[in-house]
Amino acid sequence: MSEPEPRKARRAAIARRLVRGVAVVVAVFSVVVAALILLACFVNDQRIDQDMGSATATVTEVTDRRAAVEFDAGGGRHVRPVTGVFYPTGLIEGQRVQVEFRRANPDLVRVSGRSWTVAIVPALSVPAVVLPLAGIVLYLTSPGRGRTLPGRNPRAR
Repeated sequence: MSEPEPRKARRAAIARRLVRGVAVVVAVFSVVVAALILLACFVNDQRIDQDMGSATATVTEVTDRRAAVEFDAGGGRHVRPVTGVFYPTGLIEGQRVQVEFRRANPDLVRVSGRSWTVAIVPALSVPAVVLPLAGIVLYLTSPGRGRTLPGRNPRAR
């Protein structure tokens, strides 16, 4: 016993709306996350700039996601920030680099001369992929797709 046509059409319309909704939510989420990442980088840079100290740090570990450093923050305070250094691109283990940190919180540390603008390309790379894919999904699931205009024969060219 086959399902009646109106029920199939209704289920297909619901599935199409669900897929479109998910595509929009994922697209918006990717843009919001990218904006929040850039905002966090900007705020951290502002905090460092307001109360800046500088030091020479040694890179102790480099992974895909972070670079760990250690440095003397003055007054005999030896610091190893838990989250590593901001903007670690191009660092290698054992390298000595100039860093800027917030004196009140030396865990906020960045490589000297780098700023939040370094994070623009990585932060926007996810939306740069997600938005076109969401656009394709929206196009392929649009309600009018596949219909022809009245008076047009889709096979005639």
